[in-house]
Amino acid sequence: MKIFKWIGIIILTLIVVGVTAYFAYVRPFMKKMEETTVVQYDKELTLVLGGGGNSGILVSDSLVVVIDTKMHEAADLLFKKVEELAGNKPIIVINTHFHPDHTGGNKFYKGQTIIAGGNYTKEFWIGEADEESLPTQWLKDRMDIKMGDDTITLINIGRNAHTASDVVVYLHKRKMLFGGDVILNKQAPVFMGVADPDGYLYALDMLPKQFDIQKIVPGHGAVGGIEIITNFRQYFVDMNTAANDDSKKDELVTKYKDWVQMPIFMSPGATISAIKKKAQKK
Repeated sequence: MKIFKWIGIIILTLIVVGVTAYFAYVRPFMKKMEETTVVQYDKELTLVLGGGGNSGILVSDSLVVVIDTKMHEAADLLFKKVEELAGNKPIIVINTHFHPDHTGGNKFYKGQTIIAGGNYTKEFWIGEADEESLPTQWLKDRMDIKMGDDTITLINIGRNAHTASDVVVYLHKRKMLFGGDVILNKQAPVFMGVADPDGYLYALDMLPKQFDIQKIVPGHGAVGGIEIITNFRQYFVDMNTAANDDSKKDELVTKYKDWVQMPIFMSPGATISAIKKKAQKK
């Protein structure tokens, strides 16, 4: 009978821990994530921040480009804004990656072009997201889209970083980069699936060499300048140090205490664990 008593205690403890974690971390995170702010950046570019991943709506005389389609009610609100701006113009949707907070509104753009990274397969996308959000075109490497007096460039990172096929979007005239979740502003990255700390560093080193970046729209967090990449890159440098030097771990983890994070999978600890796991496989 004692074993059943202990099993009961363990189950109860897990429930209490789970409920505590939900109210302490998950619920406030989701509530904050669902908040949406519309910023009219200039007459052609509207930024719709929050409500999932940060989004952009770029309008030209003949085309509208939407970068990421959000989730839940924010996805519907974004689509209504796009309809208002687009009229009868064709729409191109660009998904920076497959996660539902960036693709939840894809279902509203039936009959339009939806582009995502070509390292995913159709079967993977349907399994991880859903069939309603399925892209119509897969980007293998790079694409340039002419929009009036501007050109926008899409690049498939081409290796595991946040996911297996992250796409970034650069607006040449504005010198602005939409980084998806390869670039976050004061938020710890999620480590699930194939997420790779070395892939993040590869992207963060490569992108400033590819483009003259003066403005960054991160996947999550406030819009800012090139310092967003600098700070996010330093986070990975610090976590590498912490993973290899226990004497510095507490100091370096504390350095990021004000960043948005959740225990286990979206925190400095999760990043350190991912770095250590990768080192063990080498």
